[in-house]
Amino acid sequence: MSNSPSPGPLPLVADAIPPGVAAWHSGDAERWREAAPRPWADPLWAFLALLATAVWALVDAPYPVCSTATPCASDWPGLAGAVVQLLTLLWLWRRPGLALLTLTGSMVSLLVDGTLMEPSVPNTALLLAVSYATATLIHRVGAVRQQRSLALKAAGAAGAARAPLTAASRHPFSFVLAAALLLAVSALAVWQGLRVAFDHDERAAPAAMTSAVVVEADEDELTLKVRFEDDGTHTFDVLFPEQYETGSRVDVLVDDDWVRLAAEPYDTFGWELLVLVTTVPGLALLANGAAVLRSGPLPVLRVLVRGDRDDHRTWVYAADDRAGERPVLYVDALQEDEEEPDEEEPDEYPDLPLREALLFGTPHTGGSKLTLVTARAEGETLTACIVAAVHPAPAWGPLAATKGSPLVQSADQTSRVVAIALLALEAAAIWGMFSEGFSWQWVIAVGLLVGLITSAATALSWRITADSGGLWLRSAWRVRRLPWDEITAVNAHHDRIQIGTTGDHDASLSPVGWSWLERRLGRRPTAARTVATLRPLLHHPDLRPTTTSTSAQHGMPLGPLLTCAFLLWAAAVHFTL
Repeated sequence: MSNSPSPGPLPLVADAIPPGVAAWHSGDAERWREAAPRPWADPLWAFLALLATAVWALVDAPYPVCSTATPCASDWPGLAGAVVQLLTLLWLWRRPGLALLTLTGSMVSLLVDGTLMEPSVPNTALLLAVSYATATLIHRVGAVRQQRSLALKAAGAAGAARAPLTAASRHPFSFVLAAALLLAVSALAVWQGLRVAFDHDERAAPAAMTSAVVVEADEDELTLKVRFEDDGTHTFDVLFPEQYETGSRVDVLVDDDWVRLAAEPYDTFGWELLVLVTTVPGLALLANGAAVLRSGPLPVLRVLVRGDRDDHRTWVYAADDRAGERPVLYVDALQEDEEEPDEEEPDEYPDLPLREALLFGTPHTGGSKLTLVTARAEGETLTACIVAAVHPAPAWGPLAATKGSPLVQSADQTSRVVAIALLALEAAAIWGMFSEGFSWQWVIAVGLLVGLITSAATALSWRITADSGGLWLRSAWRVRRLPWDEITAVNAHHDRIQIGTTGDHDASLSPVGWSWLERRLGRRPTAARTVATLRPLLHHPDLRPTTTSTSAQHGMPLGPLLTCAFLLWAAAVHFTL
């Protein structure tokens, strides 16, 4: 590897830099990064917790019983609640303030109507998930406010500079127009649903109530066949045929040739579903449009950027970090606001050196209303890119940016999703064990549960720390050190990372991701990407970090902690059932 000094960052075109633009210095950038929300407040965890417990509570809720006294007709309050709950799950990712508002509203409505007042394990789990999600949202709102304040302070007088005309700012009314169209369709669907109910009530007023005997309830065709006292028959379309037993009697409204089942007088499910699928995106787009319309002059900061082909990320550095040693933030994707380059030209960012850039907007974790402006090549016209999402850089950035610092490779979101699925499976298995009562099969089940805990703890918290002395591997139950002179190979096999040693005690971590899903998403599997980062360190000692790592960088195994958590869960299930 050449020791010649690397060239400086590719400069911006001088005429494109607004006068008085402030540079984002390392000190200000590091304070911004440290103000980011803590890992425990990652929206992924709140999303999964709310989604899983809400589905569980919904499945566990008593099945709706249609009767003459309480017919299964329109449920507009329930539909409004569903809209609010879906918006909460949507806004968890990008708009914690709005998500906090809708989450509070949906929980108040569920408590008022008594849905969550019934004592049950699913309802308790949902309330715990709501409490956790609320705590994360409050924390994120405070962190975002602090990050925006720090970015504005760093921009200084440049806060009056205006952003370039990106796609979002050129068409601020596109969000509002799309939202208006969707909400108009939603309003039409509400009107049609209400008209169905009104027409039924008006037609049913002169009708007589009679009874009929259930002849057949077809759950496949969703039909109910009944026989009247005069031996005449009629077949109704129903939503819940399983509620009617053959031979039982049902009430029927009859007026000449107009016949309706009293328990299910009319069906507005299609209109209600249309309301749901148009109102949620309509309100989401309306919120985005309102945010764009409120945008005034945007602050602008001078920064440096560099791409990473393997991780499909663009890393942003402080303007005075001319060697690109410590990234401040990264974005997963960029939408180019210019014509696409020729297919023969290289990609805009990946595998290119540091470039000077302008960052328009107030960067904050999860934010997306930002624009990066940089040059394709020296002296060429600028290219504006709309940032898809902002993430604070981890304490230890990409390999090219470590410059002697310990390198940490750890679980990403894909690996954590696998862990959540395994934890949910484990929780369900424990629930099933206590539901069935004690048997000899428990012996086998306990052994399988221990294996699940090991896999879940590994997927959730695996970590490999490379320092000057070797590799530190955090698995489910321990942290193991492997000196460089004992390591013979670093390989990936599906979702497993295997490290060969000179002795008989090779090391491995599994699972570290989900290669099947990652390949279908067009991403390089986590195991292969991690091995590609670590293998050069094994074969090229000059690339290895020059400092030793700390115990905080190694982390603590989560296997014992998860074991305690599941023992508590088992106790809770035992005393609840």
